[in-house]
Amino acid sequence: MREILLTSSVLILAVLILRRAFRNRISRRAQYALWALVLVRLLVPVSLPGADFSVLSAAEPVGQAVTERLEQREIYRMPLDPSPMEAAPQVTSPAPQIEGGGSPFGEAAAPSGGEEAFSYPVIRERVVTAADLLTVLWLIGIAAMAVWFLVTNLRFWQKLRRTRAPYAVENCKYPVYLVEAGLPSPCLFGPVRPAIYLTPAAVETPERLRHVLAHETAHARHLDPLWSLLRSVCLAVYWFDPLVWIAAAVSKADGELACDEAAIQALGEGERIPYGKTLLSLIPVRTGPGSPLLSATTMTAGKRQLKDRITRIAQGHQTRAAALFLALALAAGVCAVTFTGAAADVEISGGEVRPLTGDELAYFNEEFFNGDDFNIHNQFLNPLYERPEDIDLFELFYCGIPEGEVDLSDVPDISAGWAEVIRRDYGGTAPDCAMYALSTADMDAFLEKYTGLTVAETNGVGLESFSHLPEYDAYYWAHGDTNYRGNVTFTAGEREGGTIRLYFEDFRYGGYGTECVTLQAQEDGSYWFVSHLLSEKPAVATVYPEQEPVLTIPLTDLAPYDPALSAQQLDSLPDDISASWDAYGTTCYLCRLEDGNLHVVLEYTPPSGGTGIYWDVFTFPEDISEDRVTLSDAFGLLEHDCVVVSYRGYVDLPDSRLNDWINDYYSFDGDGNPILLARAYGDTAQIDLDGDGVDELCASSANTAQIFFQREDRLYEADVDQALENAWPEARSLGYEHWDVSRRNLTLYGQIPLSGQAFGAALRRAYFDGENLLIYQDHTTYTDHVADGIDVPDTVLSAAKDAVLSALDYWRGHTGAMSYADGQWQQTGTQAEWDDWRITELVLTDTVPAYPELGLRVYGLDYELHTTTPEDVILAGGMYMDEDGWVGGLNTLPPVLVFHTMANSGPVLLQSSIPNDVGRTSDNPMFAGLMAQVALENGLLTPSEVRPVDLYYLFYNNQGVFLNLMGAFPVEEQNTAFDALATYAAGVDEPGVNLLEESLQRLEESDYGLTEEGEMAELRLRNAWTRAQAEAERQALLAGQTQGDGTVYTAGGLSLWVPEGWADMAVVTAEDAVWSGGSVPGFDVYERLAHTSNPDTGLVWNLRALTRAQFQAAFGDADWSEILGASSYVIGSDDTYIYLLSTPTDVQFLVEDPTSMAQYELLRDQSQTVIEGFFFRNGITPNPDCPDADGCYVGPGASGRPEVNEAAKAAVQAAMDGILAPGAFSLTLSPTPGGSGGGSYILPLDMAAAISRMPENFLWYPAEAGSPPAGLASLTLTAEDGSAALQCWEGSSLVRCTRSGVTQWFYAPPVTADAVFNGTVFAALRQSYDDVEWFALREGIIIPDRGQSHLEIAQAWADADTQPALEVTDGSIFACTYVRTVADVDNWADMPETSYPEQSEGHERFWFSYTRIFVPENEAARSWQMAGNTVEYDGRYGEAPEGAYENFQVGVLYLTDEGWRCDGTGTGP
Repeated sequence: MREILLTSSVLILAVLILRRAFRNRISRRAQYALWALVLVRLLVPVSLPGADFSVLSAAEPVGQAVTERLEQREIYRMPLDPSPMEAAPQVTSPAPQIEGGGSPFGEAAAPSGGEEAFSYPVIRERVVTAADLLTVLWLIGIAAMAVWFLVTNLRFWQKLRRTRAPYAVENCKYPVYLVEAGLPSPCLFGPVRPAIYLTPAAVETPERLRHVLAHETAHARHLDPLWSLLRSVCLAVYWFDPLVWIAAAVSKADGELACDEAAIQALGEGERIPYGKTLLSLIPVRTGPGSPLLSATTMTAGKRQLKDRITRIAQGHQTRAAALFLALALAAGVCAVTFTGAAADVEISGGEVRPLTGDELAYFNEEFFNGDDFNIHNQFLNPLYERPEDIDLFELFYCGIPEGEVDLSDVPDISAGWAEVIRRDYGGTAPDCAMYALSTADMDAFLEKYTGLTVAETNGVGLESFSHLPEYDAYYWAHGDTNYRGNVTFTAGEREGGTIRLYFEDFRYGGYGTECVTLQAQEDGSYWFVSHLLSEKPAVATVYPEQEPVLTIPLTDLAPYDPALSAQQLDSLPDDISASWDAYGTTCYLCRLEDGNLHVVLEYTPPSGGTGIYWDVFTFPEDISEDRVTLSDAFGLLEHDCVVVSYRGYVDLPDSRLNDWINDYYSFDGDGNPILLARAYGDTAQIDLDGDGVDELCASSANTAQIFFQREDRLYEADVDQALENAWPEARSLGYEHWDVSRRNLTLYGQIPLSGQAFGAALRRAYFDGENLLIYQDHTTYTDHVADGIDVPDTVLSAAKDAVLSALDYWRGHTGAMSYADGQWQQTGTQAEWDDWRITELVLTDTVPAYPELGLRVYGLDYELHTTTPEDVILAGGMYMDEDGWVGGLNTLPPVLVFHTMANSGPVLLQSSIPNDVGRTSDNPMFAGLMAQVALENGLLTPSEVRPVDLYYLFYNNQGVFLNLMGAFPVEEQNTAFDALATYAAGVDEPGVNLLEESLQRLEESDYGLTEEGEMAELRLRNAWTRAQAEAERQALLAGQTQGDGTVYTAGGLSLWVPEGWADMAVVTAEDAVWSGGSVPGFDVYERLAHTSNPDTGLVWNLRALTRAQFQAAFGDADWSEILGASSYVIGSDDTYIYLLSTPTDVQFLVEDPTSMAQYELLRDQSQTVIEGFFFRNGITPNPDCPDADGCYVGPGASGRPEVNEAAKAAVQAAMDGILAPGAFSLTLSPTPGGSGGGSYILPLDMAAAISRMPENFLWYPAEAGSPPAGLASLTLTAEDGSAALQCWEGSSLVRCTRSGVTQWFYAPPVTADAVFNGTVFAALRQSYDDVEWFALREGIIIPDRGQSHLEIAQAWADADTQPALEVTDGSIFACTYVRTVADVDNWADMPETSYPEQSEGHERFWFSYTRIFVPENEAARSWQMAGNTVEYDGRYGEAPEGAYENFQVGVLYLTDEGWRCDGTGTGP
C-alpha cells in the first residue's frame, strides 16, 4: 500500500502537469488516455523489477521509517485470557529441500521415543498499534464507499427502469430509451450492456438527436461505463487520498472532452458550432457537487467546466505529431520511475536468497556472537520469539547489560530505589546474590539499538518478573545464577537482501534440535534482532572459491564400510562402573570387568520396552585409565544418534605413528545390534560439507584427516591424507589444521622441493562436494606490488611501500645469519638474491581506544620478498618460504605502522618500534602500553596522561627504555606517573605475579644502559613502589575487617564490640581498674605484636567509666571540649558514668617492625566505629565537643583531623625532588649553641628512597616568612649543586625550603601523633643523620699488626668499634655516656674452616666475640640499641654506672697488608 500510494501520487501529479503543458497540442483523446496509466498503477499492486532511478528507491528510507513508526506506535494493550500452552513456533527455511520429500536430515529429525514437542506460551496480550488502527479505518472506509456506490447506482437504475420507454432510432447498435421525467440530461448507463437514455429535450429536433447519439455512442466506443466503474473502485479503495479524488474528477471531465472530439469527428467539421449549441441547450448547470460514484455518463457540469468545454469545442485544435511524441516520451519516463520497484539494496532491502560465504558466517561465529567475555548478542538466543515485540525481556536482561552498551550519562542514579524494593518485595531482607537495576531509559536505549523498539512498543513479555518503581521509572531484579547462553556454533546461514538467517544446533527447549535466529541489516552496518525460532535443519549450499580447484580427487571409487562390530552380550550390567553417559536412549558405561581392564559397555533398550540388553563393545589398552577417557554424544550423525568415547592413544598410520585423540562413535542398528559408526582421529566436527542438509563427520590431526559420509544409505570413509599423497606426490610432510565449521573446509600444508636443498611451503584448502575432494590454492592477485582488496588511504599505502622497500634494501645486504668467525661476531652464510616484493596485508587493526583524542590509527603490515636463490635463504624466527620463492615472516619491520590522523597535513607516520610478539590490537595490554609509548615518544602525551595499566606493561616490556624515556620529563610528571603505576601494580590480584616487582628485580640483575636521568627515574619509581606497597598492606588489613562479625567484651555491666579482624591485631582486656582509690569498669586495647613483646607497650587507648564524684575529684569542672591531663578526653556520658578515653603520649608500636606500625595505625583508624558502637550498645550520649583523640575518636560536633594543604605539600615535594635529582646530596647538622658534634655528610644513594617519602608523614601548611628559631639545633638537606635545600629545627614544626633561589616557609605537623618519633621533620631526618655519622666514625677500622695475641687484637678492634658512641653528636640514637667492651677468642678456637666468610679466604684469620657494656645517653638511644640479645648489665665484668646494659657481638678478624680488619659483627656466627 505504501508503495502504491507513493508512486500513484507522483504519477497523478505528472499527468496533471503533462495535461496542462500539452492541452492545446495533443488531442483530447490522447489526454484522456493518459489517465489509463493512473488507473493501472492504482489497481495493479505490483511493480516492475527494482531500479536505482525508481521513486521508491529515492523514498525508501523515509517510507521505511514511516512504516516502522506506525507499526511501533502502540495505541492500546488488549489483555487476553490465558491460552493453553502451544507448541513453540518454528521457522520454515526457504532453503532447498532434499529430493524425495520428508525431512532434509532423515527420520532422526523427529522427537525420539514419542517425546512431545516443547510447549510454552508465546503471546500474552494483543497490542494495537497505529498501523492496526489505520488498517481498520481503511477497511471501514472501503465498506462505506462500496455501500455508497451500490446504493447510488441501484437507485439510479431503478429510477430509469420505472420511467424509461424504448425509442426507435435507425442505425444505432445500442438500445435507446426515452425517459420522460427525472433525468437531467441524456446519458449512457450499463457497464456490461450499455444503453442510451434520452430526455424529451434531446429528441425535440433531429439535429439534437443526431448530436446526442453521436456523443453517447462515442462514450460507448471509449468503454466509458467500464472506466467509470473502475474509477469508482479506485475511489472506494483510496477514499482517503485527495489526489485520487482530483484524478477522478479531472479524468471524468477529460472523458467528456474526448467524446466531444470524437462526436465532432463523426458528424463533420460543419457540425462543430451546432453541436456546441446542442450541448448548451441540453446540459444543465450543476449547482452542487455531483455524485462521483455514479457510473452513468451524464452531461451535467459546473459553470466553469461548461465554459471550458464549449471553448474547446469552438477552438478545435489539431494534434501536432511532435507534441504527441514528446508527450508520449515524457509519459514513458514517468512510468519508468513510478512502475518500477526500489533498487535491491543488499544491506537493507529484499533480494534473492543466497548462502552466506564462509567469511560471513565466520564473522557471526567469531565476532558478532560468542567470545571469552559476556557477549550481550548471545542473550538474544535465550527466549524464543516470532517478532522482536515478543522477546522475553526478563530473560534478555537477566544478566544485566555490559558496561558501555548504552550511554547512561543522562540517566539518574536509580540504585537508591533498591531500599524500597527490598522493603516491599523481599520482606526487608536484602537478597544474598547479585542485584541489578535498569531504568526504562536504559532499556529503551538498549532495545532501540538492537530491535528498533522501546519497552513501551514491545508486548511487555517478562516485565512481570521485575520489580518496578514508578518514582524512578526503573526495574529491579536479583538472582544468584545465570542464564547466559554461552557460545554457540552457527553451521549455516543465508541472506535475503538485508535479512540474515543463522542456523545452529543445541540441546535446549526439550531436546536436541536446530534453531534459527533472524537478523535485519541496518544502513549503519549494525543488525537488529527479528526472531529466534525452532527450525528444521536447512540445506544451505556451500560457497566454493570462485577459481577452479587445482586438484579434483574423485571419491566415487571408495568401498563402503560395514559399521557392525564384534561385541559380546553380557548377562547383566557389571558392578564396577566408573562413568556413564546417556544419549538419546543409548547408555554407555565405563566398567572394569573380570579381566581387570577398562571396557565400554552399551545398553540397548528395545522400543517396546522391557529389560535392557548389555553389550561389551570395546576393551581399552592396559595403560588407559578412567581419567583419560571422556564421554559425549552426537545427534543426527549419519542418521544415527551416537555415544562418543574419546581417549588419547597411539594409532599406527601407513607412514607414521599418531599420538592423539581417538574418538569412537557407537550406536545401534535397526535390529538392536551395536555398531561402530566411525573411528575418528584428532579433533572432530559435524559439518554439512556439501550443503545437502546432512552432516558429515570430519576429523583432523597433525598428520591425518578423515571424512565420514553417507551415499545411498551406505557409509564411506575418505582418508584425506592418503588421497592427497596419491594425487599430489610432490608434496611432502603434509600437515592439517582443524576443520573450519564456518567455511566448511580444511586448511592443509605441504613442503614442495625447490632448487638445491630448499623447500617451499604450499598452502591448500580442501572442500568436499559429495563426490569429490576439491583442493584449492590461494590466488590472491597483486597490482603494483599490492594485494588486490587492500583499501587504505594513499598516505598509508605510500608509507607501507617505503617501509617494505627499506626492508628489501636491508635483505639485499644481509644473509640473516651471524656467528663468530676469525674471533669476531660477524655475518656468515651466502647472500641470497632478492628481486621482488609485495604487500600481502595492510589493514586498520586498532584505533587506540584508550586515547581517542589523539586520533591514532594503527595499520597491520604483512609483506613478502621474492628470492631467485631459495637455497641461500636461511629461515629463522618465524620466517617461511612458499612454493614460488616468496619469503615472509621477516622481522625487519615493526608489525604495525602508527599514524597520527589529526595533523593538518593528513595522516602522519609516527616513529615507533613495536615488537612482533605483542599482537596488533589494544586487546593485548602489552600492545596498548606500547601505543602509549609511541604517543610519549612523539610528544602527544605526557606521563601523567598515560593510563596506569599502560605504564605497568610498558615498564615490563623494556625497563631501560621506559626509565630513560620517563627521566626526560619533569620530575612532577614522573612522580605523578610513578605513583599511578605503583598504585595500580599494588592492586594487581595475581598471586605470585607482579610485573612491576619482577621488572625491578631485573634491573638489579642486568645492565639496562640507564642514563643519569634514567637512574633517578628508577629511584623515584622504587620510592613510589615502596609507598604503594605500604598503603596496599594497610588497605588489605582494613578490607579484611568484617564489621558485621566480631567479639563482645563486658566489664561492669558495659559491653564493647570489636571487629572480627582485631583478633589477629589487638589484645583487648575488659576488667575493673583502680581510679583514685576506687574501682571503675574499663577496657584496654593494645597492638598485639608490641604488647606481646613487652606488656608495658602497645597501648592504643583505654576507656574508663567514672562516676561523677570520681570525675569531679580528678578534673573538677573541666571543659569537656578540651584535652584533660596529658591525653584524656570526655567522649560521652549517661545517668551513671562519665566516659573517659585516654591515649598514650609516647611510641607504643615496635619501631623496627612495619607490621606492628601498620596494625597500630589501622586499630586507631577503626576505633571511631568501635567507640560509636560502644555508645549505641550501652545507651550512652556522645560528647559532641570531644576533640580529636589522637586519631582514635572525634566528637560529632568537633572539628576533625586537619587535612593537608595540597599546594604546600606539592611545593615541598618539588623541593625534595630538586634536592634528590642531581644524584648526590648532603645532610648537615648544626648543634645547639655550646653543644658537641655536628657536621656535614654526603648521604649514600640508598638513603634517597626513605628520605623522599618523608613528606608523606606530615601535614603541610604555608607559614609566614621569618627568622630561623634561635637556640635550636638544625638539620639542612642540600642538593649536591646547591640548587635546592630543606632546613628544619629540633622541637619545631617550622621548615624552610629553598629552590632555585626562592625560599618558602612551611608549618609541618605530623599526620598522626605517632607518625614519626617526636613528631617533627627534624626528628625524621635526624635518624638518617645519625646513621651516616655512625657509619663514618666506624668506617675502615684497622688494627696494626705488631705481633699481638689474638685476644689483644680482638680487644683493640672492639674498643675501636664501640668508642664512637661517645663521640657522636648529642641526641644521637647511638649516643652513650659510658661504653666498655670485654673481648673473647678462646671460646671460638674450634670453629671449622667452612664457617669463615669468603673475603677472609687466604688470610690469617680467627673468630672472636665481645660483650659491650653501655649506658644510653637518651631514651631514643636506649630504644634503638635494644638489640635482640640486649639485657640489663649483671655486673659480672666489674662495676658500671647505674642503668647500664650489655649485649653480645661475634665476628671474624683477618690480616691484610694494612693490618687486622673485620667486615662486621652480628649476634651469632
